[in-house]
Formats: sequence, C-alpha cells, structure tokens
Amino acid sequence: MNRAIIVLCAGLVLAALLSGGATAHANYVSSTPRADSIFPYNATPTSVNITLSEAVESGAGTIHVTNGTGARFDMPPVTLSGAGLTMSVGVNRTGSGIITVTWTAVSAVDGHFTAGSFAWCVQNPDPNGTGCSGAGLGATSSGAPISPFEVGLRFIAFFGLAAALGASVLGAFMWIPAGRDPDVKETPGYRLGFQVVTNVGRIGAFGFALAYAGLFLLTDALESTGGSSSVVGSPYKLSVILTLAVGAVLFVVLSNAFMRARKDPPESTHRYLLLGALLGFAAIAIGSAGTHAAAVQSLGGISNYFGIDPLAPLNAIAPVIGTFADAAHIAGVALWVGGLATILATRSFLREPTSVPLARIVLGRFSAMAFYCVGLVLIGGLVLALLLVGSWDALFSSGYGWVVLAKVSLFVPMIAFGAYNRYRLIPRAAETGDPAAAFRKLTWNVRNETAIGATVLVLAAILASLTPAVSVFAGSSEFTLSDTVSGIHIQMIIDPPPASANISYTVQFLLTWASNGSAYNFGKNTSVITFRSETNVLLPPETLPLDGPHGNHFFITTLAMSQPGTWSIQPRVVRSDGFDLITTFHVVLTGGS
Repeated sequence: MNRAIIVLCAGLVLAALLSGGATAHANYVSSTPRADSIFPYNATPTSVNITLSEAVESGAGTIHVTNGTGARFDMPPVTLSGAGLTMSVGVNRTGSGIITVTWTAVSAVDGHFTAGSFAWCVQNPDPNGTGCSGAGLGATSSGAPISPFEVGLRFIAFFGLAAALGASVLGAFMWIPAGRDPDVKETPGYRLGFQVVTNVGRIGAFGFALAYAGLFLLTDALESTGGSSSVVGSPYKLSVILTLAVGAVLFVVLSNAFMRARKDPPESTHRYLLLGALLGFAAIAIGSAGTHAAAVQSLGGISNYFGIDPLAPLNAIAPVIGTFADAAHIAGVALWVGGLATILATRSFLREPTSVPLARIVLGRFSAMAFYCVGLVLIGGLVLALLLVGSWDALFSSGYGWVVLAKVSLFVPMIAFGAYNRYRLIPRAAETGDPAAAFRKLTWNVRNETAIGATVLVLAAILASLTPAVSVFAGSSEFTLSDTVSGIHIQMIIDPPPASANISYTVQFLLTWASNGSAYNFGKNTSVITFRSETNVLLPPETLPLDGPHGNHFFITTLAMSQPGTWSIQPRVVRSDGFDLITTFHVVLTGGS
C-alpha cells in the first residue's frame, strides 16, 4: 500500500509538470493599434496601448516602436491605466511601411517577466495602397518556462508553513490539554514527544522563512527592476517581503518554545505556541493578498460553468472573495497536512502502550479538527476553481486545469484515510482491549496521508507558479471563424468581436495553404465581400470591395451589418491561379448601439 501510494503521487507530480510546463506570465490580450492592422497613408497611429491579462509592476513596462531600419518612434514614458493592465506610449511617426512594436513587462501579480511583439502597416500613398505584404504575423507573448527552482522554493514554503502552523495548533490545543489528565502527564512520552512537536514547528518556520527569502531574491534580482518603487507597485513583491518578516518572527518564537520545552514543562510554552499559531495565520492572510486569486477582476467564471452570471453585482469585490477563498483553502491544507506531519514525527511516542491516554486525546482532537479542515479545503478550492480556471473547457484543455484535477484527485484518498481513522480506528481504540494496536494502525495510515499531503503541496507549488487558465484563455480576445475551400484555408477575423448592430467592424481574411500553412499570395484586388441579413429578408444584400491583397491579407471596415439578427458574410476571393474562392460565415448581432 505504501509503495503504491508513493508511485501514484510521483506519477501525478510528473504528469502535472508535463502538462503545466508552459510559461507563466501576463498574457497579451489586445492592443491599439490591433496586431496586423493596415492603415491608409493619412491615418498613422499616434499612440500604442497594450492590454495584458495581469497588472504590470510599476516602472517595469517598456514599449519600443520601430520601423524596418530599427529607427525608434516611441515617446516615453510608458504609462499604466485600467488597474495596471494597460501600458501606453506615444508615437511620433509619419509615412508608410511596416511598424513593429516590442514590449516587456513584469507582472505585479506573480513577479514573472514577459515580452512580446506585434506589427501594423501604413499603406503607400499610391492609388493601389501597396506596401503591406509583410504584415500578418500576429501578436506574440512569451516568458521564461516555469522555474523548477521557484516550484521548489514554493513547496518548501508551503510545507514549512504547514509544519509550523500544524505543530503550534497541535501543541497548544491538543498536546498540552492532554497533560491535564494525570495519567498522561506522568508518561515519558508526554514531555519527550512535546519536544519533538516544538522542534517540528521550529524547523518548519525556518524552512518557511528561508524559502521566502529565496523567492524575494528570485523575483527582485532575477526577474524585476528592483528598488522600492517596484515593491510599492507590486502586490506580489510586497506580500513576499511582509511574509518573509512574519516568517522570521515565527522562527524566533517557535525556537524559544523549543528551548523552553527542553528544560520546562510543556505548559510553560503555551503562549509561545498561541503566538506561533497567530503568526502562521497572519502569514497565510498576507500571502493570499499577493496571489492570482487576489487579482481577479470579476466573478464571470461562474457564468462559464453554469451559463448564468448571478454574481455580476459582486464583481467589485471579486478580489476580496478571491483572497478569502485562497486563505481558507491554504489554512485548511496547512492545518491538515502540518498536523499529520507532526503526528508522524511523534508516532513513536503515540503508539506505545503507556501512551494510550495521550494518543486518545491528541488523535481524537486532531481528527475532529481535520473534519473542519476538509470543509475549508473543499469550499475554498471550489471558489478558486471558479475564479482561476474559468470554464469546463479550460479545466480539461489547459495545463493549469489538469494540475487542478490532479490535486483534487489526491484529496479523495486523504479524505478516505481520515474518515477510516475517525470512524473506525478511534472508536475501536475505545472499545477493544488493545487500544495500542488501533493507534499503531492509525499512525501507519498517517504516514500514507502525509505522503499524499506532501504531494498536494507540490502540486500547489506548481499551480502558484503557473498562469491561471482564466488568464491564458483571456489572452485570445479575437473573434475568428475559418473554412477550407479548394485546399485554401480562409480565416476570418472580426474586430471588435461581433456583438451590437450598426457599429463599425473591421473584417479581415487571412489565406494560407491548408497543406502546409504557408501564405497563399494569389488573390486579386477585384475580390469582394457580401453582407446579407438572414433575419430581415427585405433588407437587400450589400456587396463591397475588399481592400487588398496585402500578400495573403484582405480586409474591410464597414457599417454594413446595420440590424440585429443573423448575418451571413460571404467573401469572394478572385484568384490568379484558379477559380474564385467562395465561402459563407455567419454571425449573430444584438440590438444597435
């Protein structure tokens, strides 16, 4: 059984690493000008706005605007707006040609560096408006792969905090109260085991503080601009610094508890353990304020799961809900796994026949607490899944979603072991003549539970290092449809995404060979597009010329879709190497703007 559990846990961690091996960063969502836009000669953009999926750290964003020769036309400084999600810079550029935008940013949510690029084109002033055949590469957005060093530091931090908090709570509310029983107080295991409890807490606090020191150095020295201004402009970095300070104090407090426990009765350390528990909860609260859950902008993920959005009025407090859900989830896991680790460390004292009264009180009280921890874990985890995964599709088609599923799958055997201990072994210890045998079996199960709990914390460390699925899926704000005709792939892009009637839409078509994805450049400038209302048959169809070709790119900006309902969009691409390409797309519009 023990070997099977280890193999299961190792397999789930490996699968999570493989499925979650993408980069973690603030993703490109949209820009003005839009990537691959084509402008007339007299409509050169005068500014660039780039919206990302996560807020940008103050002072860490850069935008460079260059032409084909590398000359720069951006006019710093780069400013932030829209809750820090949008970077903007002025542009001083006239004339035709392809303009390339390269940008960098550091996420204020997780401290990760990201960079990207896109281009637009201004047509030549000649009658045909040529000169944009090189546009059409789309927008890029990428960062460094997930760092195993970061995942390791986060795991040490999670496990260290769990050990420190679990040992403090178990010592203050389970072990010391058991000493009120004279039969317990006189046993050797009561005092010697308590020294182990405080030592577990002390070691855990040390690992927790050390890991956060590493996270700060990793973020500040390797992925950020550094300096006090970057701390003020980054909730994540601020939470790391404050959590590090709390961790250092926690280590001092629990070290004093351990030193006192070596020479004085356990009762003399009670106030140290209470303070340690308070500091542990404070660390959880501060750390939760610097997570992706605290940065969510809406509760819209619920509508993606259930098809309704009943909590839309609460969007303003979505960050508060996310913070509380994250804190509750982490507190439940920390108390549960930390208590298990402490019991595992003291198992040699708890399964001795002379320690049956001690084991009955400590294990009985821990089992009761674990029951409530399960509730915190499940409720907090459910809310986090709604906020950070965002949809059923994202749950089953993203690396983040698969790591969430792996983590959830491990709670099932943990709950099963806990239920068996609570409802079978603890009652058996009270009813049989050999309670020590029942407690020996229980501590054996605790070893399995602890191994699974440690794996849960590894998966939690991976999740904390990944970009949430809801942010990844938000990185695609385009409305696209596609079809393949005569071996040519036709992709239609509508900007903005179709919603209301009677507003201006830019409709673009990109043509590629279906066999290899390379650009199809044999369209002619006599190509047209027809808009027809399928809802109002009395409205005559409108056929308009497409602007192009610009290599494999055609487009039109029009008010043709003037009424709500279903519209058919039929491009006719005239070819120089064959028959015309004709296909039909459908979009649905609501009432006019």
